[in-house]
Amino acid sequence: MGIRSMAKGESLSGTVRDWIRFKGLASRIYVAFLLAAVIPTSVAGIVGIFYSLDTLKRETLHHLKQEAVGRAGAMTNFFEQLTSELRYLRASTSLTELAAAGSGPRERNQDLHARIERDFTAFARAYPYIYQVRYLNQAGKEVIRVDRRGEDVHVVPAVELQDKSGRYYVRDTLAVGPSDIYVSPLDLNIEYGQPEFPKRPVIRFGTPVVAGGAVRGILVINLHAGVILDHLRFMAEARAGKVFLFNRSRFYISRSSDAEAYSNFEMKPVDELASTFSRSLLRRILDGEAGTAEQGDWIIAFAPIKVNSLPSKQSPRSKEWAVVQAYPRSELFEAVFSLYILYGVLAVSLLVTAAAGFLLSGYLLRPLTLLSDETEEIARGNFSSRVVITGHDEIVGLGVRFNQMAEKLEASYDSLHRQKENLEIEVRARTAALERERMSLATVIQNTADGILYVKRSGEIELANAAATRLLDADVDDLVGEFVGSYWTGWENLAGEPVFHDPRLISYRSGDKTFSLNLAPVLRDDAIQGYIFVIRDVSEERRLQDERRELDRQIFQMEKMTAMGELAMGLAHEIGNPLAGMKAVVQALLEEMEEVDRTHTYLKRVENEIDRLSAFLHTFHGFSAPQEMHPAACELEEVLEDVLLWTREEANLKDIEVEYAPGAKDVPVLWADPNQLKQVILNLVMNAIHAIGSEGRIIISLDNAVAERNQPGTKPRAIFRVEDTGPGIPQDILPRIFDRFFTTRPNGTGLGLAMARKITEQHGADITAESSKWGGACFEVKWPIAEDAGRDADDPSMPLMRTA
Repeated sequence: MGIRSMAKGESLSGTVRDWIRFKGLASRIYVAFLLAAVIPTSVAGIVGIFYSLDTLKRETLHHLKQEAVGRAGAMTNFFEQLTSELRYLRASTSLTELAAAGSGPRERNQDLHARIERDFTAFARAYPYIYQVRYLNQAGKEVIRVDRRGEDVHVVPAVELQDKSGRYYVRDTLAVGPSDIYVSPLDLNIEYGQPEFPKRPVIRFGTPVVAGGAVRGILVINLHAGVILDHLRFMAEARAGKVFLFNRSRFYISRSSDAEAYSNFEMKPVDELASTFSRSLLRRILDGEAGTAEQGDWIIAFAPIKVNSLPSKQSPRSKEWAVVQAYPRSELFEAVFSLYILYGVLAVSLLVTAAAGFLLSGYLLRPLTLLSDETEEIARGNFSSRVVITGHDEIVGLGVRFNQMAEKLEASYDSLHRQKENLEIEVRARTAALERERMSLATVIQNTADGILYVKRSGEIELANAAATRLLDADVDDLVGEFVGSYWTGWENLAGEPVFHDPRLISYRSGDKTFSLNLAPVLRDDAIQGYIFVIRDVSEERRLQDERRELDRQIFQMEKMTAMGELAMGLAHEIGNPLAGMKAVVQALLEEMEEVDRTHTYLKRVENEIDRLSAFLHTFHGFSAPQEMHPAACELEEVLEDVLLWTREEANLKDIEVEYAPGAKDVPVLWADPNQLKQVILNLVMNAIHAIGSEGRIIISLDNAVAERNQPGTKPRAIFRVEDTGPGIPQDILPRIFDRFFTTRPNGTGLGLAMARKITEQHGADITAESSKWGGACFEVKWPIAEDAGRDADDPSMPLMRTA
C-alpha cells in the first residue's frame, strides 16, 4: 500500500496556509458550525423573547382570573348551602308552632322546646363549623340556644339565655322580608356585652320566623369565620401574596402568606387601600365584576361572591361580597419568564446543533471512516494493516501517524505486561508516600500557630485544629459540629453571596482582640462545597501599627515646627526691622500734628496695625527660638490686675463678665517670669472670650494652694483655674487642644494655647483642659510657688473679685 507523507516543516507551513485559505478541516468545521448553529440560535432567541413575554403575560392573567372566579364560586356554594339549611330549619313545624305559641310559660311548650332543641343539636353536630344555633323572639331575647365547644354540642340552660335586642344583627334580620336570609359582616362574637375570649370571628346567618302571617321571631346560626379566614390564607400562601375579602358595604378583611392563623378579625374600610388599589378598580370590585388588573408592582384578580343569590329585598349589610387576590409581579412573571426563555433557547440551540452536526458529519468525517475501518483490523490483531489517505488537510498527517502507531504496537504489546507489574509497584510506593504526606500535613495543621477551620456550605464546622479552639475559646469536641455563625457574625453575609474564586482577607474584632481571617472557598464543578478559615490573632500587630502611625505623626509635627521656626526667624528678621523704621516715622509725624487733624487719626491707626503685626511675628518667634526666662517671686493677683485691665474693653463689648474668686485661705507667691506668666493667663482669658462669643462669664479661681507641699519629692505648687460658660471642648478634639496651629476658629492661628503650654512646661508647671461645671471649658494650671511665700486672702487691701 502506498502512503502519502510530508516533512515536518512542510506539514506545519501547509497547515497554516490551509487555515488562511479555509482548506483545513478545523477551519471548515468552524465555519460550518458558525453558520449552522450560532446564527439560527441567535435569531430564534430574539424571536422567542419578543413573542413569549406577551403570551406568558396574557396566559397568566387569564389563569389568575379563572382561579379567582373558581375560588369565589366555591365560597358562593358554601354560603348557599348554609342558607338552604337555614331555610329548612325555619320551615320546621315545631319552630312554627313555638313561634305561634308566643312567650308563654316554658312548661306549657315543653315538648316543642325539646323537639326544637333536638333539631338544633343534630344540625350543629352535622356542621362542625356552626358553633351556635338560636331562636330569638320578636323582642330580641333568646328562647332556644345550642352551643358547640370543640366536639361537645349542648343546649344552653334557660337561666343562661341572653337578651340580644341591642345587637345590630337582630334589628337587621327583623327588617328583611319573611323569605329572605340576612348575612352579617365578619366581626367578633359578643357574650354578655363583651367580646368572647379567646377571640372568635363570626358571620351570622339569620331569617325571620313567621307564624299566623306575622313575624314572631328570628332564627340565627353563627358560622365560625375561621374556616373563611383559613381559606383566604391558603389562597395567599399558594403564590406568596395577599387575599382580600370585600363586602359591598365598603369593608374588607385581608390575609397574607405570613399572617397568623387568627389575627386581625375586624373588617376595615376599603378607603385604607387607596395606596394599593385605584378608585376605578375598587368601583369594579364593589360593583360585582370579575377580572384582572395591574396596579404598580401587583397583579390583581377579583371575582364576586353571591352571598344570597335568591331574589329578595336585601339589607344593606347582606349585599354581595368579593374575593380579591393580589400577587407581586415578580413572583408571577420574572422567574417563570427566565426559565421559559432559558429552556426555549437551549431547546432550539440543541435541535439546530444536532441537525447541523448530523448533516455535516457525513461530509466532513468521511476520511475518518477509513481510519475507523483500519482500526478495527488492528483491534482484531492484524498489525500489518495500513491506511492510504489523500488530500490537503490534517487527516493526511493523521494517516501517517496511524501507520507509525501500527508499526510500534506489536513491539509495545510485549512490554505492556512488564510495565504493568512495574506500575503496580510504583503505585503502591506512591500511595505510601501520599499517606506519609497526609500525616505530615495533618501534623502541621494541628500544630501551626494559626487557627484553621473547615466549614461546610451549611455553616457547620467539620475540622478545627488546636490553635482554632484556643483562639475561639472552645474545646475541640465542642467546636466540631458547631455553627460557625456563633463565633463569627459575618457568616450570614458570606452565605448569601454567589460563587467566588479568590481568597478573601477579613479583619474583625471579638471582645478586646482583633483577628485576621483568611477565607478561601473549596470548589467542585464551579460550586462552593465549603470554606477554609485561617484565623490569626493580630491584636499585637495592630497595636504596634497604631503606635507607628502616632510616632510618624509626631515626627511630621516636629518637622513642620522646624520649618515653621526657620520661616518665623526669617520673617522676624526681614519684616521686623522695616516695621521698626515705619513705626519711628509714624510716631515722628504724630508728634508734629494736632489730634484734631484727620491725618493724625489715620496715622494712629497705622501705628496700631504695626504694633499688631509686630506682636504676631513675636508669637511665631516664640516657637522658633528659646526665650530667656527671668523667674522671680511674683504676685499672682498683680498679674491678674494687668490681665483684667487689658481684656476689660473687649469683654465689655461682648457683654462678658470676668471674675476672680480665690477659694484658698493662703494666696501664695509664685515663682515665675512675670511677663510669661502674664502671657499664659492672657492667652487663657482671650481664648475664653473668643469661645463664649457674647453674654457669658469667665471665672478665675485659686484653691488648694499648697496641695502638693506635703508630697515627698515634689515642689509645692499653686492650683488656679480659668473657667468659662461657653460651648465647651468636644471630646474628640480635647487631646489636640494644645497642638501648635490647631484651632477651631476661622481666623485663629492655633498658637495661643500652644504658647501657654510651652511657657508652663518651661517653668516646671502643668496645664490641663477639661469640661467645666458651668458647662464650658476649664483650664487648670499647677504652678510652682516661691518657697515659704504666702499671704492671707482676707487681707482688706487685696480685692477678692475683679469685674471687667
